[in-house]
Amino acid sequence: MFLLRKEFRQIRRDKFMVRAIIGVPLLQMLILVPAVTFEMKHIDLAVTDYDRSPASRELVSRLTGSSFFRVCATPENYNQADDLLLAGDADMVLIIPDDCSKGLAGAVNPPRLQVMVDAVNATTAQLGWSYFASIVRDYNRDVIMSTGAAPSSIPGISVSPRFWYNPTLNYKYYMLPGILVILITAIGLMMCGLNLVREKEIGTSEQINVTPVKKWELITSKVIPFFIIGLLDLSLGLTIGWIVFNIPFEGSLLLFFACSAIFLVAVLGLALFLSTLASTMQQFLYVAFFFVMIFILMSGIFTPTESMPLWAQQFNWVNPVAYLMRINRMVMLKGSGFNDIARDMGMLAVLAFTFITIAIIAYRKRA
Repeated sequence: MFLLRKEFRQIRRDKFMVRAIIGVPLLQMLILVPAVTFEMKHIDLAVTDYDRSPASRELVSRLTGSSFFRVCATPENYNQADDLLLAGDADMVLIIPDDCSKGLAGAVNPPRLQVMVDAVNATTAQLGWSYFASIVRDYNRDVIMSTGAAPSSIPGISVSPRFWYNPTLNYKYYMLPGILVILITAIGLMMCGLNLVREKEIGTSEQINVTPVKKWELITSKVIPFFIIGLLDLSLGLTIGWIVFNIPFEGSLLLFFACSAIFLVAVLGLALFLSTLASTMQQFLYVAFFFVMIFILMSGIFTPTESMPLWAQQFNWVNPVAYLMRINRMVMLKGSGFNDIARDMGMLAVLAFTFITIAIIAYRKRA
């Protein structure tokens, strides 16, 4: 209890840490949730129309009438269009041949559109192409219907998609549970580790090391304050998501916080272990940044873990961020219960126990 009083008093006296505890979740939620998205809302489209017919103008109108495309240029020929794509001034280029309207009327062979897509970013290229293909498919269907073709000549299968767990396809709903994980990871890993390393630099830890205090007592006193701070910041982040972004929460709040608590123990144990290896704050920041980047990028926050190579999926067995990322989305969006996440929760508990144990063993105490 004496060590706990010391830790809380030390945190309270550090003005920067107090501001960071409140400011970090506010800024992170308000900036990252709306900004980090894979949605394509403004695709710059360059159109070279050799046909210049009502049919070609109708097609372009369909594209620009959607919420995805905007015509940024109308180059006269293929070379000019290619230069726009090369310079990055256009995301996609549409070449409409001069026989487009005749082909649609059945006078000549069916017309073929040429579409060039900037695929430096493969994900945005695939999304842009999917949007384009969908609009052209609808336009083509309307053309067939306008010609008075028999219904039997049109495919009879009708698909009516229903999107579960995120009916409006709002990308914020997908990102916010992941941002919450990043939030408590930063609080737990960075602040807790820096706190111990800072004591090394100013000599406070040396004074404590010569006391009869046991190693597990010292580690526990370091974990509890930041454990409480992490849960408070998680509550603040969740509240911001609910008020500002109207994020749904379908599952159990108790289960959500229980899993986050286990995760915090794992992250704090890892932070304390890394801090025992570092002599200065710069050393700790360098090592911690490496682990944070690896854990977050491989956790599935941006890309599905199932799409990763087998070795990367196996690495995630020891990645606590991957477990909580999956748990948060299942509990918040799907309303999953304990039985649905029991395996992930169990693995998270094993990692928490392992990291805390390693931190206690690795801490060097001379008394």
